[in-house]
Amino acid sequence: MTTRDDNQIIGVCRFSYLGEGGFVTQQQDFEKAAEILYAIPRMLRRFAYFENICLPSLAAQTDPDFKLVALIGDTMPFRWRKRLKGLMEQYPFLEVCTLEAAGPLNSTRRAFRRGWNERSPYITGFRIDDDDAVAVDYIAKTRAIADQLLTLGWADQDTPAAICFHRGIYWDMVRDEEDQFWDFSEKEPLGLASAMITTPEGMSNIYRWNHRRLASQVRCWIDPIDYMFVRTLHGHNDSDRSIPPDARAIPAWQARKVFRDRFGLSPRKLLPMIQQLMDDET
Repeated sequence: MTTRDDNQIIGVCRFSYLGEGGFVTQQQDFEKAAEILYAIPRMLRRFAYFENICLPSLAAQTDPDFKLVALIGDTMPFRWRKRLKGLMEQYPFLEVCTLEAAGPLNSTRRAFRRGWNERSPYITGFRIDDDDAVAVDYIAKTRAIADQLLTLGWADQDTPAAICFHRGIYWDMVRDEEDQFWDFSEKEPLGLASAMITTPEGMSNIYRWNHRRLASQVRCWIDPIDYMFVRTLHGHNDSDRSIPPDARAIPAWQARKVFRDRFGLSPRKLLPMIQQLMDDET
């Protein structure tokens, strides 16, 4: 299949971004929210997830032609900015975007434009959290589908369209190893492993609507078959995450193979480090 040259793949990760709304910690006053958000134990955890789960899964992509923009606030202390920007040397696809506090849509629109090459008339923008992972062929599949939707006219300058992969693994790090991994196909689009075809100047992107409402707002292409994401649960999630009631348990040996083959990750190597951070905090 011929790849279009007018569609750029860009991801945005809001990395401890202290904006206007959108986070549990910001239900409190701004200074208190900053104190909580940038507390040393919390930031060490966030970097541990980002450096050992999110970024490695993106570095393992079969299609390396994409950008990931880490959106941070101008209130982030220098030590954390320096560490984050240092990761750009290790991961060429990574770019840091520092913005003042703004709402979720305005800030992410600017972040997507920061990663834009200023040539492509279309952006297929995906979202990801620092503690989540996508399959090693996520970029390749997203590009192939986006290109087809553009060619078919399903998306155009005036019509955004979403690409949503619904099946993934919930990884509960707090449980015993034999009870940590759960197979689930979402009934509605999930923010993770979802992307939206837009224009750089457009008013929409994958952050515009709550992901549960996405199918009522834009055309959605959906795949519930392949393992395409890992969603972690560790007791420090900002959003309210839990194992879905009808998820199917995966034996640990099988999950470890899926993690290795589909995500380029090793839970056995990661868990001791994550556990040590949690133990140090207590």
